[in-house]
Amino acid sequence: MSAVPMEHDVEDGTLITAGGLARLEQELEGLRDVGRQELAERFRTARNDGDVAENPALIDLLEEHGQLERRIAVLEAQVANARVVAPSRDGVAGLGTSVRVRDNATGEVAEYELVGAVEADVGNGRVSLAAPVGRALFGRRKGDVVDVETPRGTIELEVLAVRLERAAERKAA
Repeated sequence: MSAVPMEHDVEDGTLITAGGLARLEQELEGLRDVGRQELAERFRTARNDGDVAENPALIDLLEEHGQLERRIAVLEAQVANARVVAPSRDGVAGLGTSVRVRDNATGEVAEYELVGAVEADVGNGRVSLAAPVGRALFGRRKGDVVDVETPRGTIELEVLAVRLERAAERKAA
């Protein structure tokens, strides 16, 4: 997978940062190896617990196995279709950049890492480019002011900084 240029459709669910792809690959490897092994061991134990027809633990394991295999299939598809986007190094907010903003109404400062849809995690500050805040910040520079339509109404955000440091720090951790 080669890095694609920054001129892309922000709604494209296949776009991902290099760190996001590494996290998906790590989860996939863990589920294929450890997840499947642990489940196989639990199957062996459950089969030894008596009649298969009247074994609720075995029935639960079959359902869990289906969920595990579905998650593996989803991850395999995401990894296979992933298009890694290199972050912009020219001070423009884009995939893989960290953007510090201030809500001009409240003065509250927040920092978001702009990421692809499959790696979004708002609770940890990773906002998808397809989300309202991500879409509004995409292509902006320090000093720009944007209006963002949210479910709670319109908010005005001022871009205080655009940088790569946060993404690099997360990789090192």
